[in-house]
Amino acid sequence: MRALVATVLVIGVALLAACGGDDGTSFAEEGAPFTFSYPSDLQKVFANTGREIKGLDPAYRVALGTDETNVVVAATYKLTKDVSKVKKANLAIAVERAARALAKAMNAEIPKSSSTNLGDLPATQFDFVAKDRSLTTRLVYAFKGKTQYFVRCQWNESGTDTIPPACDQVTKTFAPAG
Repeated sequence: MRALVATVLVIGVALLAACGGDDGTSFAEEGAPFTFSYPSDLQKVFANTGREIKGLDPAYRVALGTDETNVVVAATYKLTKDVSKVKKANLAIAVERAARALAKAMNAEIPKSSSTNLGDLPATQFDFVAKDRSLTTRLVYAFKGKTQYFVRCQWNESGTDTIPPACDQVTKTFAPAG
């Protein structure tokens, strides 16, 4: 009887684990300006995964993915002005221009924007696909004080099942550090 109960317990735990999904791994490195969780099957990608802003290096950047094409990139950029002192319309125009420039550099169609959140931060999201349909990209911009928070998710056909849900997990659990 004990063996039967133990077997049922093991099977039940295995089924719960299989149905429960991946709570993920926490990204909370010392000195990082943000935290988030991501699926544990993603690894740090050290190869060149592209640039987010032409001519401007990020203050902090991390790329996680399955390879250099299928990635979720989180970064921060230092701003010269506190965004609370910038007119919302001017900020929206600047974000739109940045997204369009990135889409153009990737030979993609003009992106459509939508309002969203990056964790608890209000954000703007852009989704676009390369003209040859080989690469899909999602950009998420958020601002707080003198910091721009940025998440770029990109995937090709082999990353379709992995990167979009990873992107959703990162953006939902994202939080500025401190």
